[in-house]
Amino acid sequence: MATGKITKTSVESIEPPSMGKRAHLWDDILKGFGVMVTDRGARSYLVQYRIGGRGAPTRRVTIGKHGSPWTAETARTRAKELLHQVDCKVDPFDAVKAQVEKQRLDKERAHAAAHVNERLGFSVFADRFVEQYAKVKQPKSWREIEAIVRRDLKPVFGDRPLTQITDADIVELLDQLRARGATPSLKAYKVLRLLFGFASDKERRHLRPAASPMLGIKPPAAAGKRERILSDVELRYAWLGAGGLGWPFGPIVRLLILTGQRRDEVAGMAWPEIDKVRKQWVLPGVRSKNGLPNLVPLSPPALSIVDDVPVLPGKAGLLFTTTGETPVSGFSRVKARLDASMLDLMRRDAVDAGADADTIDALRVEPWVIHDLRRTAATGLQRLKFPTEVIEAVLNHQSGSKAGIVGRYQLYKFEKEKRAALEKWGRHVTSLLATSTPSNVVMIGSAS
Repeated sequence: MATGKITKTSVESIEPPSMGKRAHLWDDILKGFGVMVTDRGARSYLVQYRIGGRGAPTRRVTIGKHGSPWTAETARTRAKELLHQVDCKVDPFDAVKAQVEKQRLDKERAHAAAHVNERLGFSVFADRFVEQYAKVKQPKSWREIEAIVRRDLKPVFGDRPLTQITDADIVELLDQLRARGATPSLKAYKVLRLLFGFASDKERRHLRPAASPMLGIKPPAAAGKRERILSDVELRYAWLGAGGLGWPFGPIVRLLILTGQRRDEVAGMAWPEIDKVRKQWVLPGVRSKNGLPNLVPLSPPALSIVDDVPVLPGKAGLLFTTTGETPVSGFSRVKARLDASMLDLMRRDAVDAGADADTIDALRVEPWVIHDLRRTAATGLQRLKFPTEVIEAVLNHQSGSKAGIVGRYQLYKFEKEKRAALEKWGRHVTSLLATSTPSNVVMIGSAS
């Protein structure tokens, strides 16, 4: 058995043994510390020891291969530590084995955690929530849910796993959205409730319902009932400003003004719903908010807009689409552009009216939302002396059963009255365009 002082030189000078053999050099100073060389020249430091006297078996623990980080000096230091364990009746073999097992388990746990984190990363899971829940369970509102997820939730939570999102994170998000108004905060709260409920159901191994951060969080205060109605002057600017939006949003805004229907109902119009001969649009119940179909007579200006819409390729037959398969979206950006266009028109009229610079600088568009066009149309029909039941029919606010024969009958109820109402409303809207009232604009649009 070769012995000698283990140094860098002595270790590297050991000749590799014959095939299948091992060569050893045992340190003559530190008993039990050695180096082993394989027939291929691989050199490894080790410790050999016995616990329990001469009758106990001899064990070896490999310290590591010769080279960084294991040099003769660092291996000797480690050997002293292991031999000290032997002196304390602690078997280094079992300790090393336990350490290796711990490292293996830690690696497996880390891998499993990474897999869970990837699967439960908010952005990834939110997409899954939209596809598997919102589109299936909320077919009429899934696009709004998707927009809330994309606009308000993903930028905040990103790829953070659901398991790491706390109630404090939720409250902070809702407070931030509250700065924009009660509605965005409340809508985000509702979507998060649905999302975490879906997660608790689908990921029971990783998420317990009791661990949902939504538990104990009260919904933000609901927004008060909106009563915003555009004046005739504002309606004129909304119509003219829509012209600056171009296709497809300009025609959509103008149809919203003329028909009083909901934004997504107009944006999702399809050619099979349009009958140009009868001058009508039949909104199917599957697309209406309340599930009820609605016959919408098309006034001359509304029909003119439809006539100018190009027929686009795509199986869906949509009037307003950029993909051929889905309706247009992105109305938040469109609304900002529309407001800017309206303000520009207001300032031009003010200049033409001879307003001074301070008055022009003070002009602004009073806050309003797209849905206010629907309320404006309803109020306009009231001003034009149409009865409530006709206005309700125009807006598709009928109540009661709509199934079977009753549904088909109700679809055509008030057809003549609705046509008369929308045609008169269309004439009123177009009459606003024939008259420029810059003096009124300065008074109504100026900052208070």
